[in-house]
Amino acid sequence: MKLVMKSAFCVFLLLGLGASGCSSKATPAMAAERTRDSIRLEPGNPRLQFIKIETLKETDAAPVIRLTGKVGFDEDHTQRVASSIDGRATRILIELGDRVKAGQPLMEIASPHVSEVQADAQKSLQDLDIATKALDRATKLKQEGAVSEKEAAQAEADFRKAKSEAARTNAQLRSLSVSASDPTTTAAIRAQIHGTVVERNILVGQEVRADAAQPLLTISNLVVVWVLADVYEQDLSMVRKGDLVKIHVPAYPDQSFDGKVDYVGDVLDPVSRTVKLRCTVPNPDFQLKPEMFAKIELSDIGEKKAIIIPSSAILTDSEHTRVFVSGSDHIYRQRVVTIGPEIDDHVRVLSGLKVGEQVVTDGAIFLKREMENN
Repeated sequence: MKLVMKSAFCVFLLLGLGASGCSSKATPAMAAERTRDSIRLEPGNPRLQFIKIETLKETDAAPVIRLTGKVGFDEDHTQRVASSIDGRATRILIELGDRVKAGQPLMEIASPHVSEVQADAQKSLQDLDIATKALDRATKLKQEGAVSEKEAAQAEADFRKAKSEAARTNAQLRSLSVSASDPTTTAAIRAQIHGTVVERNILVGQEVRADAAQPLLTISNLVVVWVLADVYEQDLSMVRKGDLVKIHVPAYPDQSFDGKVDYVGDVLDPVSRTVKLRCTVPNPDFQLKPEMFAKIELSDIGEKKAIIIPSSAILTDSEHTRVFVSGSDHIYRQRVVTIGPEIDDHVRVLSGLKVGEQVVTDGAIFLKREMENN
């Protein structure tokens, strides 16, 4: 009997230890689940003196949007100079930084193709002269009934073809700055716009190819520059073509440059979730240099309402941005939110919160530490 009772006691003890073991493992897990995203503070709790709560409201004065970008060339007033023929550079007539005018020669290139273009031009002029005379003769004979409609139409078609060919070869001559009557093997490449030589990739004696990928020279009119930036998807509704902007660059920390948004992209980058933005900025004193880093400030963003909270309300980690929301049950719960960039110690709430909710704006870090320590 004693042996049976002893065995029963051992079984009871083992069961109790097993249950105790399971309970000891379950309790902390349940506690962690309860306190991972929330903490309860009853009224009168001394810890509340470190907490400040604000009720969310919408404001008509949406904050300024600030973007980072880069100064670039005004591509509408930029020429990337290339050669239409193969050859070798014999003279470079400009230097890096020179200001040039439209029509000014930039370099001379020696090439046997120049003679070929001249020969083609002379031939096309002769063909045009013959086609013109043939058309005149066919027109007179047609009036007299000596040629058919088909022959007259053929003469007119030949004339048009010869005229088109002559125009093509003359355009080639003009692009090379040579004439059909003066035999030469040297062509001149000229500027097509007024501007500044901002890039030079050619030396005297260097071989030049018509199919080269790199331009020989780059000329840009720097009186106006572009400032390029990326706009996040959530900010698109607050940016429009024609909005006024102010540009700031590190080189002139106390100065701003006025500009205007002239392009908002139509395609969203699937990786960065941004859209391209382009601003046109007058640059009469050439202070803004292409490739400068710039900050774009958009203050003319309409009357769209927004929820603004202090930056002190924000808790960030490697994955999410969170705030503490206070409920009527005295529980402070963490909530994931999406926010815009920080401006003057405040951020715009893009998603995750709504008007009327109460948010901890001061003491969020204290709450997080208390929650983690429980």
